[in-house]
Amino acid sequence: MNVIDALNIFYREDVISDFLKSCFEDSNSFLHRFLSCANISLSKETRFTIENRVGLGKSIGTPDMLIVAQDRNENHIIIIENKLGAAEGFAQTQRYESSEAKTIIRSRLNLDESDLRFHFIYLTLDKTVTPSSSNFSHIHYDEFLQPEWLLNDSTLNLIFTDFKEKLYQFYAPLEQPFQTISLGLNLDSTQKKFCWQSILFDKFQGETQFELDWGEAGGIGRKNFIFLITKPSWKAKKSFKETGLANTHYIHIDTYINLLNSKKNFVYEIGIRFETYPYIPHKHIKSIDGYEYFIRNKEIFSELLFENIASQIAGAKKRNSKLLIMTVPVNDTNLNTSIEDYKNKVLIIEKAIDLTIKELQQKQIF
Repeated sequence: MNVIDALNIFYREDVISDFLKSCFEDSNSFLHRFLSCANISLSKETRFTIENRVGLGKSIGTPDMLIVAQDRNENHIIIIENKLGAAEGFAQTQRYESSEAKTIIRSRLNLDESDLRFHFIYLTLDKTVTPSSSNFSHIHYDEFLQPEWLLNDSTLNLIFTDFKEKLYQFYAPLEQPFQTISLGLNLDSTQKKFCWQSILFDKFQGETQFELDWGEAGGIGRKNFIFLITKPSWKAKKSFKETGLANTHYIHIDTYINLLNSKKNFVYEIGIRFETYPYIPHKHIKSIDGYEYFIRNKEIFSELLFENIASQIAGAKKRNSKLLIMTVPVNDTNLNTSIEDYKNKVLIIEKAIDLTIKELQQKQIF
């Protein structure tokens, strides 16, 4: 039996980080091979010290791994953030490469700034995302499926062989995500999420007017993939913390995919939401001054948008559930029909939102 399966640790970032630390410490060849994937080239005489889960304070966070590389002429700090299914936390990589983080690390290690170079690596299963900081080199886990990963310890080698088997099993269905979802192949929720990310991102990447984002939402017995679409012109220019709730709006289109239901392999509904900019949950704005004006603007926008959409899309429904203002059905005959109808209706909704915002600006409501 595969040891990774036996211990149920494939998505355990802390455990896999510890496993990789053991591999790095066992074999300089393995570590140099890994660093080369991030275009980091160090001499064979370099001495390494590795520490996992290095706390840098509440305002910065805890990187998964920190490697100190001491060369003859220069010292290097390599910060690795490891992601196995989870998304990056808010500005997480930006915090890790900040001047404040560097100062804390230099002070803790008692290293001189003049002979110290920092490197940053974002190691992830997900091949559709990039870290928020452009200073992070991106390494995907499928690099470990390539040859020449040499280990000395026989036990580590056996575990690494099992780990590569799991990586192959993980990535194989993702090579053709549309076909995988269409055939209803048996996937875990992370594989299914990555397939949907690829399908929907590929469908909209040519629509450069949009800002695309995705994530997860869940609860007891629920786990949904969320795909969000918005535009810069659909957001207030300043934070509501500066202008007040009466002068804020953030409109986006979203759709939810149930990751736990293997039968609903299609997009079946589009939601339109009117929220604060920046977004905070509805329960946190109810007690803020200006809430009643925010709700009034939401209702005015909702009524006018419905007038602009209902004549073009049959089945559109007004909603008054927290910040959801409307839903639009999607033809779910099959996956291909669902995706095509979804995109077509998003483009119709886009024009309707643009028109509604323009009309409200003319009335000086926005």
